[in-house]
Amino acid sequence: MFRWLLLIPFALLIAIGASGTFFLIATVVDPVMAMLTGDTLFVGFWSLVDAVFAAEDPGPIVEDAFLAVGRIMFTLLIFPPLLIAIISEVLGLRSLLWHALATGILTAAVPWILRGSARITSPAELHVSLVLGLTGAVAGLVYWLIARREPRRPDPTAPMSSGS
Repeated sequence: MFRWLLLIPFALLIAIGASGTFFLIATVVDPVMAMLTGDTLFVGFWSLVDAVFAAEDPGPIVEDAFLAVGRIMFTLLIFPPLLIAIISEVLGLRSLLWHALATGILTAAVPWILRGSARITSPAELHVSLVLGLTGAVAGLVYWLIARREPRRPDPTAPMSSGS
């Protein structure tokens, strides 16, 4: 009961925070991600400013912009570790390899799944998928470190120490 109520939500929260931090660092350090993020933020910010100043009531426009950012963050950073954690709990999978690979592959595949069309990809798209895969793997690793590791059981054949 403790595991379901406290440990798993705590592990997911920390794993999502760690993957978000990794993604933020990757967007600053990696040149391809930095250019993509910079261009996206530049165009998005000025489009939002133009729309806000052109509208009589900018409230709904700003609300929709925050909602869109929240959906993107949920889809890339929260949904993959959450789904893998649920699958892991239901199936009883406790392997580090399972958590890191499954979360990494699912996170990398999200943009491809959402796009839905088959077409030739560019090297930059593959690079972004690699970074997203590493982001998911970080989430899986951190989740496993907190929620999946089995506590060490005392060896029944080991001699008992008096502790004094």
